[in-house]
Amino acid sequence: MRQSGMALISALIFLLVMLLIVSTNLVISQMSTKSAQAAQRQLRFEHQALAFHLRAVTDTTSAVSEADLTLVSRCPASYAVWSESLVQCDLLTLATNLLSDDHKFAAGYSSMLLRQQVVDGEVLDAE
Repeated sequence: MRQSGMALISALIFLLVMLLIVSTNLVISQMSTKSAQAAQRQLRFEHQALAFHLRAVTDTTSAVSEADLTLVSRCPASYAVWSESLVQCDLLTLATNLLSDDHKFAAGYSSMLLRQQVVDGEVLDAE
């Protein structure tokens, strides 16, 4: 009787240890799955934010309001003083910042733009 009781206790302890090992493996796999899903959501959000920023950069003439553009300089140093009456140029920055709906992810991008306009009515005299 004493040997069968010892065997029963040993079997129960073995089953308990196996249950603990299996449950910890399940918890670890669930945590790694959640971590991978969060990383995929973050990458997807950053890709959407970059696509939104690139659309804003290409559509600066119509879609982006002047409030979104920040004037950095009137005319960069690469333009000579003599061209000021012929070409008007502005160096601008465009920044887009996005926050996800659940406020877990944020992304921001910034670009520098050069806007040039030829002044109407001015003619360069070539003498």
